[in-house]
Amino acid sequence: MWDSLFSNSKNKQFSYVVFDTIDAVDKLVWEGTNSANTIYLSFAYLKAFEKGMGDNMSFKYLIFYNQEKVAVATSVFQIVSFKPGELLQERIPCSIADKIKVLLLENKELNLLICGNLFACGENGFAHSNLITKEETLEIVSEAISELYQNKDGDSKISFALFKEFWPNSFAYSDNLKEGHFKEFCIDVNMVLPMQANWEDFDAYLKTMNTKYRTRAKNVLKKSKQIESRAFSTEDIEKHLLEIKRLYEEVLVRVDYNLGVLNAGTFLHLKEALQEDFVFTGYFLDNQFVGFSTAFVFDTIVDANFIGVDYTYNKEHKLYQRMLYDYVDLAIQHKATELRLGRTAETIKSGVGAKPVSMKLYTRHRNCISTKLMQPVITSIKPNPYEIRKPFKN
Repeated sequence: MWDSLFSNSKNKQFSYVVFDTIDAVDKLVWEGTNSANTIYLSFAYLKAFEKGMGDNMSFKYLIFYNQEKVAVATSVFQIVSFKPGELLQERIPCSIADKIKVLLLENKELNLLICGNLFACGENGFAHSNLITKEETLEIVSEAISELYQNKDGDSKISFALFKEFWPNSFAYSDNLKEGHFKEFCIDVNMVLPMQANWEDFDAYLKTMNTKYRTRAKNVLKKSKQIESRAFSTEDIEKHLLEIKRLYEEVLVRVDYNLGVLNAGTFLHLKEALQEDFVFTGYFLDNQFVGFSTAFVFDTIVDANFIGVDYTYNKEHKLYQRMLYDYVDLAIQHKATELRLGRTAETIKSGVGAKPVSMKLYTRHRNCISTKLMQPVITSIKPNPYEIRKPFKN
């Protein structure tokens, strides 16, 4: 743990303390700043996540104080190590990637400081109380990153910082990061389904679809009729942990970009900590475990997260599409106003009514010159093309 005063005269009214583990943080102080009630910044979530992923990444937890020594904001950072080839992967044109690998030394391991959550979309890196604005919070978090670059506690040097990722209604203030030499870029859109108040049950949802897509939905439900869904308890997750790992890895090998891999044991810790706020559903065909889905439930939001699929049964039994409709049903049951289905598979997700939402990320190298040299890579990162379907009437 160490504490710091800001050198920037504009922010001298604030100070902050840095912790390496959530166990060293005062729970009441931390929770007192989470006015938006973001589950990914809750003490319970962070403790469970660190327990599951502590061997794969390191963490920084920051508490910011005003001049009256009252905690006004918090921020969490994940530090992951990678080689340039792992970061660039196939989404970057080869000619640009080769140049960047030379610039960064291809075999040198680099450290990425993430303000947010590597495994969850959204503004999950900072929270604030009503005593400070979002704009002020982002400004002091950005300045704290500059000080974290200085490596005060002897950890390996940070190569890059990344803010992930901002919703459109936040662009007006998140773009201020560019004044601090951060470069913006966009990746695949987040597919979001706004829930309608008249969807009292799943049948009501189906009735708002046009004939074509209502027929498709019923066909999916018919072909997946033999598949049984079961709500998993902590005991169920522990019992099937090896199978969960296998099914999760089957999905990973099919995505074209993946920087991090979740330790399957983290599911168990999250269920223990969050209980009903973390929904884990197992899918069985003739008592054979063939898939799973997870979701976080908070405020009026259902946030679909990880899935696992045995693709041997996916085509014939429409397993993945069944999961999507089950997510819709889950959101209806919880009277959610929004179902977030995440990135990838945009076309098929639009078939259940989800709409694309663009999100911005911001990155900066510890060296401003290197940040400028990285500009060709940043500007070359584009969302994948996709086709949007319109399943509802009118």
